[in-house]
Amino acid sequence: MSWNNIPDDERLHLWKNLRKDISKLTLAEQMNAVAKFFSTIPYGSRSMDYYTPTEWPTPWEIIFHGKLCKSSISLLIFHTFSLLNEENTIELQLIDDGEDEYLLPIINNTFVLNYELGQVNKSQDIAAEIQVLNTYTQKDIKAIK
Repeated sequence: MSWNNIPDDERLHLWKNLRKDISKLTLAEQMNAVAKFFSTIPYGSRSMDYYTPTEWPTPWEIIFHGKLCKSSISLLIFHTFSLLNEENTIELQLIDDGEDEYLLPIINNTFVLNYELGQVNKSQDIAAEIQVLNTYTQKDIKAIK
């Protein structure tokens, strides 16, 4: 079944189950599971203004209304990890990869998700391929707890 054909409330349920299913895993296992889960979600053109974090939709709004772009999926990944574990540092970097500008979630200043679909990259491995335009920390982004 395609993500776009799943009823809105079922998409919310899938995201909730993901968080529940990975809550007891190691960070490496969580990152791999999250990378694979979000790689199955099709995204379209930009659906949010990545320069104004105070205006960003909540994860429930993104999923329910289908506001899916590369940046909103990165924001969903950010919130997934924010809800899972407060011990990890997670931030969003606005990057330019030479073809597009979008947000990427960075965990513990080391691991990057949503750069390559289904993969967890190390920030040092992609540093030469991107330009970081801005960094948003947990303090910059609306708390949802």
